[in-house]
Amino acid sequence: MLNEKFDAYGAVSPAVAHDRLEPGKPASATLNRVGQIAFWLLVVVTVSARIIWYPAGPHFDGGGAGEPKHAVTR
Repeated sequence: MLNEKFDAYGAVSPAVAHDRLEPGKPASATLNRVGQIAFWLLVVVTVSARIIWYPAGPHFDGGGAGEPKHAVTR
């Protein structure tokens, strides 16, 4: 007698199918870790470059009410 269970679409039920799954490969775990390291290294380099080459100014140049040339006109 057949012990496998099938879902409504004819595929093997996940409860039975897990016995046939292959374990994760170490290469994929290694590539995943390398990708994460590369991403965070890129973030650190980008933020560091932003801090070094474009430091925040000591004051804000927002303009004042006395400069009407920057007002929006129609």
